[in-house]
Amino acid sequence: MNIRGMAVLGAVAPVLAFVPDSLKRQSPRVASLHTQVNARSIRPTLTPNPTSWSTPYCSSPSTRLQMAWDDSKPSNMFDGPLALTKERDACGVGFIANTKSGKEFGTHKVLQQGISALTCMEHRGACGGDGVSGDGAGIMTQIPWKLLDSFRSENCPQPGVGMTFLPQDETRREKVKTMIQEVCENNELEFLGWREVPTDPSVLGELARAAMPSIWQFFVKAPARLSNDDEERDGFERTLYLVRRRFGVELERLGLDSDDEDVYVASFSSRTIVYKGMVQSAVLPLFYKDLVNEDYTTKFVIYHRRFSTNTNPRWQLAQPMRVVGHNGEINTLLGNVNWVKAREAAKSLPTDTEDLVDYDATINIVGMCNTQDLPTVLEPVVDLGRSDSANLDSVFQLMTMSRHRAPCALMAMVPTAYMNNPDLVNNPEITDFYKFHGGLLEAWDGPALLVFSDGKSIGASLDRNGLRPARYSIGKDGTVYMMSETGVVPGLKESDIVEKGRLGPGQMINVDLSSGEFKDNIKIKSEIASRKCPTLPKIFPHVPMLDLSN
Repeated sequence: MNIRGMAVLGAVAPVLAFVPDSLKRQSPRVASLHTQVNARSIRPTLTPNPTSWSTPYCSSPSTRLQMAWDDSKPSNMFDGPLALTKERDACGVGFIANTKSGKEFGTHKVLQQGISALTCMEHRGACGGDGVSGDGAGIMTQIPWKLLDSFRSENCPQPGVGMTFLPQDETRREKVKTMIQEVCENNELEFLGWREVPTDPSVLGELARAAMPSIWQFFVKAPARLSNDDEERDGFERTLYLVRRRFGVELERLGLDSDDEDVYVASFSSRTIVYKGMVQSAVLPLFYKDLVNEDYTTKFVIYHRRFSTNTNPRWQLAQPMRVVGHNGEINTLLGNVNWVKAREAAKSLPTDTEDLVDYDATINIVGMCNTQDLPTVLEPVVDLGRSDSANLDSVFQLMTMSRHRAPCALMAMVPTAYMNNPDLVNNPEITDFYKFHGGLLEAWDGPALLVFSDGKSIGASLDRNGLRPARYSIGKDGTVYMMSETGVVPGLKESDIVEKGRLGPGQMINVDLSSGEFKDNIKIKSEIASRKCPTLPKIFPHVPMLDLSN
């Protein structure tokens, strides 16, 4: 085996210990690697070689979860509704971020750690009847510019990258690709080309393979009009966001939309990219060959293993979504969606909504959020045909595009219980923030744990119910680990940890991806609440800028 082959084996070895026998039978290469992994006894404490992730194995005495008390004896205590005391199903989610290593492009180690942690989340997901297909697994990372270097140039060092699920039918696929290219060019996005994402369908289960899309990436250059864009490329990001929502309108206009929903843009950004699918955790790096390529480097990774609770598993609904990885449910969804739709009709846009490039015009479009009643321009922000996570992600992304920082948008959408909160006694500006935004936006209530990134920062927050586990640790090298449970990163020693903690109800942590600064709950919320509201002058020109610090 050559050196590169050994490197690839080393990258996938930690996750292959979890590959079911039914999967190994489908791929001789996987079976060979798995044999080598077992010989090295990488995980001797785990039950070896489960025949599948089926119910008999998952309910065996060695793996069955137990309550902290002896529930075999009668008790005079009321334990609450059965669904709450006995339900143990929840997605697995977390993030790893290290801005100190690897300079601009990060390191492959961060990706490897994220994939290993994702593999340990398998018990939090669910699988299909074939024992191999999963409800969904995926990662969000910084765009791996080293891997995609052929699409970069001196005058376009960071193009926009679209990660798309396209039809398997070649004729239909070419029509959709032509549509995407034309929409981009009509909005001054110079099209740089397509890249078919390297995959290995042989590792998929029957259900996932039958529904598998054709997976492609496309690349676009920023419009010339945005040559004086701000350093963080917010104008370019807004154009990419609005053009992505334009695709759905054009699909319908051209008669290319279908009941199969076989066209989906998983991400379209110059900062972040999403790799996901209807697979189990260990299968993700086997299916996407990019993920074992040493040129895939990143400063951060968000990982997610899905347990589908209110929708059938589909490739599109695997997570992370475009901005959020979500563990839980949004139980106020119907009211949230109706309020978003109701508010949009009350606003009006003073600028040409057909211009998706102009810096000020795009700020107005996303700031006004007035697109639901203009279906000929952009697809709807919310739709009850989507999952709760997808709708949450859609509104959250809209707010981040309207010049809200990601933690600010999440504070407004998913507020803490701030009234008479003893933790906020010394920070009245935070309470004022929640009071003000409570009159603008209804709470999206869980129970939910939310991990998020807009490419500029990464963080996590619990909703005010606080019914999801969320622990974090900070290493000596500056790496921040946030996860549903600890012990999922191999080789991480207790002596290497300098700080650890957990999120309580309504609490948040945040990492600045430029400076690497870690901000705890009070620090990030006080910082956000002390800033002036960025959107009020656009929505209410006659109202002076509000300063919440006074």
